[in-house]
Amino acid sequence: MRVTICGVDAEEIVEDQQCIDYVEYRDAELLVTVGEDALIDCAARADSRPIVPVGLETPLSPSRRQVTEILHQLSAQPPTVDVRPLSVTTGGTVSKAVFDTTLVTTEPARISEYAVSVDGRAHATFRADGVVVATPLGSSGYGRAAGGPVLAPETGLAVVPVAPFATIADTWVVEPPLSVRVKRDDSVTVLADANQLAVGHAGLTAEIEWGEPLSIVDIRRLDLP
Repeated sequence: MRVTICGVDAEEIVEDQQCIDYVEYRDAELLVTVGEDALIDCAARADSRPIVPVGLETPLSPSRRQVTEILHQLSAQPPTVDVRPLSVTTGGTVSKAVFDTTLVTTEPARISEYAVSVDGRAHATFRADGVVVATPLGSSGYGRAAGGPVLAPETGLAVVPVAPFATIADTWVVEPPLSVRVKRDDSVTVLADANQLAVGHAGLTAEIEWGEPLSIVDIRRLDLP
């Protein structure tokens, strides 16, 4: 199987260079991405080839020491699972988010108010520093740190208030399309992964839908040490 390594040099991560047919990106049948940025780049290209995402906080991501063994085991048709990024529209800008979309007050420790709608119907309103909408791939990261659930692949999205102004805070697992709207006149920043998309006040809205899926190698189906 022809393989390329994205994010680092191949010798940094593959102990046995004889176990792979290492080729340029355009010729590869399998992509190994190391770190968040490399996977985000593949999503931006709408790459449909199988991907092994290394070093992420998710059960679908192996450690660096496991990569050589994975490449030894994989056949020409590796076991995969579809993981969908988000398509985020706000302020006239459309962007992808592999891990999460966040609306957060521009000034730290400021509270705003947010309204979440799911499939055009009002779902929840709450006051908080912000709100994160995490994909299954990103639910082990910032969303989990904010108190949200870790999601299995091919489930919904985790909607998690950030530092909510409430004694008992709810989180939700929902299916897109959904929208998050700012209800107070505080400056709020919208992020897709770590990329700033827009800054606004009351009425600023992020419309969130599924994007094109990434084909992630399902390492849960391999015999790894």
